[in-house]
Amino acid sequence: MIITCTNCKTRYNISDSAIKKKEISARCAKCKHVFTVRKSVQSTPVRTVENEELPIKIDGISASDSNMKAKIISVCNQKGGVAKTTTSLNLGVSLSLLKKRVLIIDFDIQANLTTLLGYKDAKSFFEVIHSKDAGISEYIIKTKLNLWLLPSNSKMALLAKMHLQDENFEYLLRDKLKSIGHYFDYIIIDTPPSGDFYTLNALLASDMAVIPTPCEYLSMQGVNHIVNMINVIREKSGHVINYKIPITMFEPENTASKVILKKLKEEYKDRVFSTMIEKDTKVQESQIFHTPTIYYDKESRAGRQYYNLAKEIINL
Repeated sequence: MIITCTNCKTRYNISDSAIKKKEISARCAKCKHVFTVRKSVQSTPVRTVENEELPIKIDGISASDSNMKAKIISVCNQKGGVAKTTTSLNLGVSLSLLKKRVLIIDFDIQANLTTLLGYKDAKSFFEVIHSKDAGISEYIIKTKLNLWLLPSNSKMALLAKMHLQDENFEYLLRDKLKSIGHYFDYIIIDTPPSGDFYTLNALLASDMAVIPTPCEYLSMQGVNHIVNMINVIREKSGHVINYKIPITMFEPENTASKVILKKLKEEYKDRVFSTMIEKDTKVQESQIFHTPTIYYDKESRAGRQYYNLAKEIINL
């Protein structure tokens, strides 16, 4: 007989003789969800793999490729202007250049990442949540940069208003990602400059947080806020999130920058990435042309540094 996981819809062909009772509990091998199986009087005819309808279809990924387990990374800082979106895009592109399959999720209501990639007004996670039939895979776009995107749009601002009072609202994103995590090596989530509904959802879906910060006093406070959130999440839910801090827009000759860098390294020690992203006009220029920095100028300092940062992440 064919049984189907009630959570991720994965199907299994089970021998009738293996089910001795009328009702048993089963655990899905893919998503670990436990569900009840009731033995029917008449078994469902077994279909061949060739005829089986896949529960998920993502443009550019075949069923034979879907044997991965994504590392999910939130890029977050409570303060704006610290290069979260720039880091999400250039890190994602660099991982792709290193032969990794990458999905970037724009979870920021400003939708800057979506705009940079040229998909303004595309459907977003808001439509994923409120679709009656389509799954999350229907809203994932394969971009020309050989990475995948779940866009944002103006409707994303309604998510918090509509679902903040829902039970387990903080797991909306995590629950939707369960069905597609095995299609990618990395899923990168770009978050808004806040510690609210969106950042909480992103962190609870993630294995790791990347907290970019320039060497500025207020940005350092934003790092502290996210680290405190991570600690509270661990205490309240038991969900452990590793975190690392990349220094962005660094000015090596600036005295104040060197002082703040020293403080960050004293406080966070090996949590600070070895690779630092220096201030580079090529970053701003590349954004005008809606192009990742390393594609805009492969010799740019920031482009090469994001590539090296991606290598550090892989080595983790």
